[in-house]
Amino acid sequence: MTVTLNRPMPMRPPCLADPDRWATGGEDAELKALCRACPRRWLCAKEALETPAAEGMWSAVHIPKAGRGRTFALRQLRSLAAHGDHHVRETA
Repeated sequence: MTVTLNRPMPMRPPCLADPDRWATGGEDAELKALCRACPRRWLCAKEALETPAAEGMWSAVHIPKAGRGRTFALRQLRSLAAHGDHHVRETA
């Protein structure tokens, strides 16, 4: 009898290899795809919400510097963090 475990292989988040690319990523489809495949995606969303003035690509969501787009992105990140069972303070 063969047993197969469906555990994700530990991997280094791609954003750590080239953080400047994520900071200026904009709406880059390749960055979003890499983020969506990252095992830290839900935790990354929480970290983005808890990082003052976070900008760039976080958890496959582009966070603009200001405006309605930023408000929408932060709302998306809050939803992603909650999906991963990460509690985020409401004031974050």
